[in-house]
Order: sequence, then structure tokens, then C-alpha cells
Amino acid sequence: MSSGSDTKEVKEAGRIQLEEILVRFNELREYANLLASTINTYLTQQRELQLALETLKNLPEEGGEGYIILDRLSSAMIPAVINKEWSKGILVHLGLGYYLKADKAKALEIISKRSSNVERVLGELQKRYSVVLEELNRLQQLLSRSYGGSQSKGGG
Repeated sequence: MSSGSDTKEVKEAGRIQLEEILVRFNELREYANLLASTINTYLTQQRELQLALETLKNLPEEGGEGYIILDRLSSAMIPAVINKEWSKGILVHLGLGYYLKADKAKALEIISKRSSNVERVLGELQKRYSVVLEELNRLQQLLSRSYGGSQSKGGG
């Protein structure tokens, strides 16, 4: 009789372990989705910062006329006159709604530092995402083996 009781306990322990793996898998999958979303947000920020840097670097020092894009999709542009002294009065966003009036060199420095920080955070997030994906793959293989094993035991 103890043999049947032992077998039942082993099956129960296996079921509990399988449930724990499933819970962990689902938690990791949600975390991976959150990381992917965060990475995309930082990638967008990085592209915007690079665009700001390139635009500031390439604007002619003597000013001139041009167009200002009103949105990220370039749906509309309005004509604009760029002051000859533009490079001495750039407003740079510092965060939390604060801006600093700076010259071109200082503006480029501030934006470059922010870009470097975003790049660093992106690298850390991508490493973490890679680790999470590896763990998800490992758990998925465990689940596949466990599910396959329980199917063959239950079927035979």
C-alpha cells in the first residue's frame, strides 16, 4: 500500500513543481514584455536626441529661412526665420519641465551627455532582456519536456 501512496505523493510533487514553473514562466513573460516596451521608449528617446544633435550641428551659424516641422510624422511645416544670433540662445530641456538657455557648444554638450546616459541605460536593459529571454527559453523547454512526459505516462 505504501508503494501506491508514494507514487501519489511523487505525482503531487511533480504537479506542484510544474505549476510553479508555469507561474514563473508567466511572470517572466510579463516582465519581458515590460522590458521590450521600455527598450522601445528609450530607443525612441535616443533617436530624438541624435536628431537634435545632428540638427544643431548642421544649422548654418548665420541663420536664414526654413521650415519648422510641427510633429514627428512631418504632417505639416510652417515657415520660420532663424535669427543670426540663434546659436547663443538655445533652450535645452534639462528634464522635469526645466530648460536652460545655452550657446550652441553647451547645448551640444548637454544633449550629448543625455544621449550617452540613454545609451548606457539601453545597454543595461538589453542585457537584462537577453537574460530574461534565456530564462524563458529554458523554462519553456522544461515545460515541453514535463508536458510531453506527462502525456506519455498518462497515455500508457
